[in-house]
Formats: sequence, structure tokens, C-alpha cells
Amino acid sequence: MTGTGKKPNPTTFVVGAGPVATALAGALRLGGVPVLGLWARKPAAARAAGSTAGVAAFSSAPPDILLECGVVILAVRDAVIGEVAQMLLGTGLINKRHVMLHCAGASSSGEVLGNVRDQIAGAGTMHPLSAIADGKTAMRTLKGTVFGVEGDEVGKATASRLVSAMGGVVLSLDSAQMASYHAAAALASNYVVAALDAAAAVLAASGVSPDDAARALVPLAEGALRNVSAHGTTGGLTGPIRRGDVETVQRHLDALRGQPNLVEIYRALARRACEIAGRIDGRDAPDRAALDAIRALLQ
Repeated sequence: MTGTGKKPNPTTFVVGAGPVATALAGALRLGGVPVLGLWARKPAAARAAGSTAGVAAFSSAPPDILLECGVVILAVRDAVIGEVAQMLLGTGLINKRHVMLHCAGASSSGEVLGNVRDQIAGAGTMHPLSAIADGKTAMRTLKGTVFGVEGDEVGKATASRLVSAMGGVVLSLDSAQMASYHAAAALASNYVVAALDAAAAVLAASGVSPDDAARALVPLAEGALRNVSAHGTTGGLTGPIRRGDVETVQRHLDALRGQPNLVEIYRALARRACEIAGRIDGRDAPDRAALDAIRALLQ
């Protein structure tokens, strides 16, 4: 035998120069995918992203090397994905042998690439379920990251192959699931930040400096996430609602009186905690009458 029969990774090109584009270009290269380059309209941004990812950078007009790649990843702002795709098709550098993937989590490939779908080989979504703020760091830490993958048969298979090359985990989705998938991602990431900001504001209102409040609360939040990772959301719940402590919840509400925006957040999250606590059964279950009393306080 002269070979293993394993299909080689497709040659790939990244469009964009932000943190996600940089992280994907670097992670794909480190995963053994031939990344032929990265293109962005702004020369300085393209050079910086290419240098960080370790790939060739191009700016001004899209480069002829696009003709040599099999996959084009559009890691650009959600609102301009379709526009950029059409522009690339208009150059004549993209044709029926190319697969196009986009990185938006809230939209399906049919929604954002439907205008070019009949002119390319396949279309798909490859969305990293990760809060990527720094491409240089993320390109080396995407291993183990879940990617939402969606698309037509060719697009979905291509995205799955690239995710595997990066050491990521494929979460297979269909087009109807994309908005719910992204809403869940926002709740688990962006709105965790919002919840911490609200918690810091509650503590700051009592006279603790905002910086000290945030520093004090972040380790607590990290511990809660570790609990969820180890035991799930039901097993990971702690605190007064988990214990059925009506008096403490009342004290919290009293402390928040006069801060309507913060008490609204508290009530909404506490009601969800009541739902979680209600799932616990056996000897560890909180007193049901106490949970009902807490629910009444939260109305």
C-alpha cells in the first residue's frame, strides 16, 4: 500500500481580519489545513491578522490565489456576508468548484448565502461556540470548542471536516434551529456578562467600588460554572432558593428596593432558579411549600 486512503484537507482561504477570522485562519493552519491566505479591505488589518495567524495576507482587490482554493470562509460581519459573497462571485475568482462557509451563528447558510448558492459547490455555517475577543489566543485554544455546523450536504460535510481538523466538536444543526442556537449562546455567554454586571452594580450600590465588586464576584461565577460542568444545571444549583430559604430571598428583595432595573433582573433569574430547584427530588429536594412561598415573593 502506498497511502492511507485518507482524504486530504481542502485548501482554504479566509475573508476577514477580525478576531474570529484570525483565530480560524491560525487554528486551521495549526490543524494541518492548507490556508492559502486571508483577505480584508483594510491593508493594516489584513497584515496584522495574517501575521498573527501565520498565513499570507492580501488587501485591496481579492487575490487570484482564490482560484486555487476549495473553501472560502466568510468571517465578516453578519450583515455583510451576502454582499461580500456576491462581490467575490463578481470577480470571477469563485465558481462552481468552491464551497462557501460563513461564521454567523444566528442565520442559516440558506439565508445569507442563498443569493449565490446556485453558483458554487456548496454553502454552510461554521460558527465557533466561543467568546473570541483575541484571535492570537483563540487560535491555540479552539481545540475542544463546539462549532455549530449547518448547510447543504456539501457545505455541512466540508465544515465538519474543518472543525475536526481544528480539534473542535461538531454540533450538527438544521436551518430552523439557528436562531434558537444563537439565542442560547447569547444567554450562556453575553448575558452571563450582563448578569455579572448587574451583580456588581448591586454590590456597588452598597458602597463597594465597582472594580472591587467585579473582582470579588468573578471567582464565584467561575465556581458556579465548574459546578455546572461537573453536575449539570440541576446538580450545580446552590444558594437560598436551592435551600428553600424564604427569609433570605425576602432580604435580597428588600435590599434591591428602589432599583427597579436590578430587581427585575433578580426576579427573572430567581424564577428560573425556582424551576431548577423544583426538578430536585429525593432527600435533597427543597421544601415544596418554601419554594411556593419564594415564587409568590417573586411575582
